[in-house]
Amino acid sequence: MTLLSFALQSVVARPRSWVVALLALGSALLLALGLAMVAGISEGTQRSVIESGAGHFLVYNSQSSEKAVVVTGPTGAPVLVPLPDYPSLETRLRQTPGVQDVVPLEVGMAATFRGNYLDDKLSTARAVARQLPSPERNARLMRLATDLERTLRDVARDADRQTEAFLTADEARMDRAALAETTKPDFWERFRAEPLVALEYLENHVARQVGEGESIDIEYLGSDLTQFARAFPRFEMVTGSLPPEGHRGLLLGHGLYEQRFKLPVAARLDELKRELDRGALLAEDERLRTLVERAQAELPDLLARVDAERSEAARAVLERVLGHEGEPEALWREFLKLEDGNFATRHQVFYAELAPLLPLYRVKPGDTVVLKGLDSLVNGVPLKVWGTYRFRGLGGDTSRVNTLSLMDLVSARYLSGRLSPDMVEEAKRDAQSLGLDFLAEAEVDQLKPATVVEVETVPTRTTNIPDFPRARAWPDTFSATELRGGSVLQAAVVVAPDADPVRVAEVVVQQGTSASVPLATVDWEAAGGFISGVVGMTRVVLLAFSVMLCLFVVLVSAGTLLLLAQERVGEVGTMRAVGMQRRDVFGSLLMEGLLLGGLGAGVGMALSALLLFGSMGDGILVTDEALQFFMGGPVLMPRLSWGQGLGVWLGVVAVVVVASLVPAWRGSAVPPAVAMRKRED
Repeated sequence: MTLLSFALQSVVARPRSWVVALLALGSALLLALGLAMVAGISEGTQRSVIESGAGHFLVYNSQSSEKAVVVTGPTGAPVLVPLPDYPSLETRLRQTPGVQDVVPLEVGMAATFRGNYLDDKLSTARAVARQLPSPERNARLMRLATDLERTLRDVARDADRQTEAFLTADEARMDRAALAETTKPDFWERFRAEPLVALEYLENHVARQVGEGESIDIEYLGSDLTQFARAFPRFEMVTGSLPPEGHRGLLLGHGLYEQRFKLPVAARLDELKRELDRGALLAEDERLRTLVERAQAELPDLLARVDAERSEAARAVLERVLGHEGEPEALWREFLKLEDGNFATRHQVFYAELAPLLPLYRVKPGDTVVLKGLDSLVNGVPLKVWGTYRFRGLGGDTSRVNTLSLMDLVSARYLSGRLSPDMVEEAKRDAQSLGLDFLAEAEVDQLKPATVVEVETVPTRTTNIPDFPRARAWPDTFSATELRGGSVLQAAVVVAPDADPVRVAEVVVQQGTSASVPLATVDWEAAGGFISGVVGMTRVVLLAFSVMLCLFVVLVSAGTLLLLAQERVGEVGTMRAVGMQRRDVFGSLLMEGLLLGGLGAGVGMALSALLLFGSMGDGILVTDEALQFFMGGPVLMPRLSWGQGLGVWLGVVAVVVVASLVPAWRGSAVPPAVAMRKRED
């Protein structure tokens, strides 16, 4: 008590020592707020990953060479061994205490190819040509023919397009001849007489001269879509509808739909609006002005994709908005000269009056796209696009998770090159017919579906017409057995609210071991892949900041206390002369550091608690959509438990006490005679 009283009097008498307390205060405040932020980000990211397809943990075959994930990284989908007898396994998982739902999953990458703008125009003309003849149909067909003729004249003027089509010299020469044919009046006379024949000619000999179109990569999750939507409450349809149970189909992530399937000019306007809504100005931001220039550069593609009828309607709108007449391209270019003063008005006009006249999206719900796996040898898989979806509250169209697409598990399985049970049986029969009975069943399973091989045919003289068996079209539906009876690579397990996910995962693995079923699990952090890695990086950054802050506190505190100890040498000598032991002096100086650190850290913790539970009690609003996934939604909730707060306080006090050791030791080590002489000096 004497030492405490002595240390307290010394602290009060020397305001310079309060620097140490202020350092402890600032350190405790920063560390507490930083820890609360990191905890809030960690909890938010965990919630986002769990509620966007990963569940609380993933179950996969422990014999796999890689671990299960729901977000693929640069190396693509992991190599997994199928779960053995999935239907039975799913039943056992559902019976495990604490398990709320089990969702079969498969991750993968695919691509779909979209034709060039001439393909789109030919497709529109073909649809009209197939209608029953009528005066209206004929008049519309003639308008489309006039527009096609004008477009092809532009193509003929751009000979460089042929280099984009990867043509040989002979092919290029033939195509130039075909293109020249379309510039003759005779061709368009034949078009009016036999439109479908002329369209086929254009499609086969002219369209590729415009370029190869565009390939769009699609990252997908294969699953039981009905069950997926039921298990993850953040799932919501934006356009279209869920495929009925037992129907094949694709749901595009709405973020991907807006970024890659939307008309480029519209996508640029959307990006500009997001930036301007955040307070940016075109006049001050070079990147935004570049976006305006890119929108204008996309104008030829927009004009080429709009048919003659809609082009005239858009022209009328532009003339009214701009206040004068003109050619469509000139009017569009003037309209797209965007500035801070006219952007809001023109953005509103674009979506209210012009967008309905444009092919705003390259694919619409109800269309069919052909997907090809990036790492498989199978032919394209046609899939109906039922609509677009997103995860509610996890960022808008710029969020990474909202670019993830969903498809039925049967299509995903085939897209990856794995055989269905029927295909396996067919492969076995084929192997037997070829005398390959020695192949093990596992080896038969590895056989890929038949694909088309291009070889040069040997001409033979025969009058027999070859008998090709009827090609089997892809069925639109599948049975429950096909859905779960085929191979399933992994499953997401959703845990009941009152259950411990770690404990449930341990029980699942134990049950698998007891039943000789090779099971392994990964938690949300591993399942989220590099997205979850953001949390780990945030923790590392906080740790590095904490270490640097502690070093700073140690150095400044030690220097301050050492200076104070030197000033008190004479005082120490007097105390030693009247009988105070060295250890008492050491304890007194150490107690002084403890008091300064304890008081400073205590006030710092009180201030941090005031900020966290006062001004931040309702959370921090996150307006940047790209960050909402990591925050768990549009509001970040900083978290600091009593245990964490106590840990910060003890840590800061410990740092100050360590900084006090050297000054206390040196101050107490001065001999009384030397100290007295200095006091006399």
